[in-house]
Amino acid sequence: MRILLPSDRSAASLQAARMLADYRGDRARIQPMLLNVQRPVLRAWPGHGLDRAAVEDALREAGMAELRAAQEILSGAGFAPELVVRLGHAPQAIVEQAQRADVDAIVMGTRGHGALGGFALGSVALRVAQSAERPVVLVKPESTLPAGLGTHVRIVLPVDGSEAATMAAARIAGCGDALGRLQVDVVHFQQPLTVMEAMAPPHRDALSHWSGREADEAVAGAREALRASGVEHQIHILAGDPATDIARFTRERAADLIAMSTRGLGALHHAFIGSVAMNTSHLSPVPVLLMR
Repeated sequence: MRILLPSDRSAASLQAARMLADYRGDRARIQPMLLNVQRPVLRAWPGHGLDRAAVEDALREAGMAELRAAQEILSGAGFAPELVVRLGHAPQAIVEQAQRADVDAIVMGTRGHGALGGFALGSVALRVAQSAERPVVLVKPESTLPAGLGTHVRIVLPVDGSEAATMAAARIAGCGDALGRLQVDVVHFQQPLTVMEAMAPPHRDALSHWSGREADEAVAGAREALRASGVEHQIHILAGDPATDIARFTRERAADLIAMSTRGLGALHHAFIGSVAMNTSHLSPVPVLLMR
């Protein structure tokens, strides 16, 4: 299982390295790859600039130095990470390296700015999460790391009835060998009735809402995917603001990880419209696994 860990010596990226270093399963199966991306120097005056080869060699050397701290964390845990330095734009380079190395997942740090703040500040993590074809685990500096990663993990899985959410449940169900024994809390947030719906005579849509049929249909795909794989799970129907209450629910259940789908509509969409996935990543007390 190949894991890509982008690292820049930030507190967030080192916490991501600690998450992998704490892995309690069969470590021989894990092949970590540490990646540092250096921005190349632009030549304003072609033909009269610095020696390009010398500059790139210096950047690669600087990138290797940036990887030392994360390398020490992983080496101290018995891993022998591969070290890679690339020159380019960080989000694009990370996604391209994930494809080139055919990794199974990307684990990376994020400073945890909100969707708007992340976009305004050019959040690398936000852009990678929205464009990578591999699952992306976002780890904040203050994230509580899973204590039993590789042996047992409690996961909060928000679903909305979409095909993307059902596929996320199926992917989680297939991760038992890597994550350990799974306990999954499937969470669906039911939208409250509007004032007009509450005041109007009962009709089919309102009755469906009141009877809970809508909630049953929303969780059906995820429930079947987990049941078919023999994964222990519970269904929770909640009301409230999804991002805020997912974080609160995660604390109450002492969960280790939040896993959810993202439709991959891009950073601009999430900056101006708002994304439950990105807002949850901002508020979550634990690492968040995002799957396109």
